[in-house]
Amino acid sequence: MFSSNEPTTKPTDHVSVTVVRKSDGHSMTFVLDEKTHIHDLKQELKRRLKPRSEKGCRLIFRDKVLKGKHTLKHYGIKKGVNDQAISMDDTKEWKSSSSSSDTDDEK
Repeated sequence: MFSSNEPTTKPTDHVSVTVVRKSDGHSMTFVLDEKTHIHDLKQELKRRLKPRSEKGCRLIFRDKVLKGKHTLKHYGIKKGVNDQAISMDDTKEWKSSSSSSDTDDEK
């Protein structure tokens, strides 16, 4: 997903996504397969755009907290769609129940 040598991925399945870190406004743009899972994106972010909080981060797109088990495409992040900026909330102000973990225990 993050390497360019995957033979099964067509270039037309790739999307450009900009992730903006909330704590300082620093951003990074990724070109990813639209079938990339959110947890894979978060792993890459931990290496390249490390969250400022030890608590980690949550990813938000169009006012929705992105869950790790879903893909970019699931959230409407796909080829041909404009405004694909994802906010990386790495502040300590959010509750764990609103995290982007793989669980759906929210009530």
